[in-house]
Amino acid sequence: MKTCPRCESKKGETVSQSPVKGAWEIYQCQTCFFTWRSCEPESITNPAAFNPAFKIDPKETETAAHVPAVPERKA
Repeated sequence: MKTCPRCESKKGETVSQSPVKGAWEIYQCQTCFFTWRSCEPESITNPAAFNPAFKIDPKETETAAHVPAVPERKA
């Protein structure tokens, strides 16, 4: 398990791997659903370097009742 850069839960799981062994992995947090790649910069992969403006409290995900709808595609 990986530590999620956004909510810092210890529930980051590997969801995909590169067809070229060891090139990269994709992780997804099972708490806040944030997804990141192992090959991204440290500002995305490292919880200590992740922009605090985009961090969330894992407790807030338990009460999140509204998920915004995806708007229709513009022509």
